[in-house]
Amino acid sequence: MVHLFYQSWFWRDVAFTDACRYIPCRQVAKGIEVRAVELFDVSGEIALVTGGGTGIGFAIARALASNGARVVLAGKDQKTLEVAVDALADLGGEAVAIPIDVRSDDMIAPSFDRIETLFGPVSVLVNNAGIAHRDKAVHLDRETFRDVMAVNVDGAFMMAQEAARRMIRDGRGGSIINISSVLSGLPMRQVAAYSTSKAAMSQMTRCLALEWAKHGIRVNEIRPGWFETSLTDQFLKGPGAGIMAGQNPLGRLGTTHDLDGAVLLLASKAGIYMTGSTVSVDGGHSLGR
Repeated sequence: MVHLFYQSWFWRDVAFTDACRYIPCRQVAKGIEVRAVELFDVSGEIALVTGGGTGIGFAIARALASNGARVVLAGKDQKTLEVAVDALADLGGEAVAIPIDVRSDDMIAPSFDRIETLFGPVSVLVNNAGIAHRDKAVHLDRETFRDVMAVNVDGAFMMAQEAARRMIRDGRGGSIINISSVLSGLPMRQVAAYSTSKAAMSQMTRCLALEWAKHGIRVNEIRPGWFETSLTDQFLKGPGAGIMAGQNPLGRLGTTHDLDGAVLLLASKAGIYMTGSTVSVDGGHSLGR
């Protein structure tokens, strides 16, 4: 009886359209349709991407800029950032470069001030800046451990804090996307500091999401798997890439465009009811073999 009741309610309130989409009948009657081009629209967003000059950061910036967002690329190497800005301009995107060392508190607030002058308040922050290492735990020194934590955790938190302060100030909310890693939940040899930092970022994501939800600020994380970037070069040298691809359920490493969907989901209205969420983009790596 319960099953039949559910079916009756479902067919009464839902009208099926092409490509298996469905829209509530009462919305169709009012001429309201949900279209992907509008749902994933980021054309009104001002997005700040840390570590945006290369690798995954640039891929994220490209996805946002190609879909109409005004993008700010942040990083330590001004020349690299300028090359990335030119590349986005060639694709028809609008972007600027601003040097920010996320370990320096003195640079963070002034950088947000400059962005507001150039474009307006940041509405999407992507915490992508990060560093990795490869050290046996018995040889891992305090300086390396603290440097990894300073960039991957401390820097991400301080950037999120500044973005949130301004979103709360203006009463407009926004989206903060933390780029974590599949290694935040999976142990791996010789990356104790990196894995610890990404696990901390995952918990930080949930804590900030809970605290800032009342302000309309969504905080989510993307956990990429193995992508060939400058950050992973030391792990994927020689046969490493083939080995990691062979261990992946989908049988390959990630390409930078594999992140586009997750980024647009969390940056746009499509993810409006998502906060504290984790989106894994890893080809099933976290599932095991």
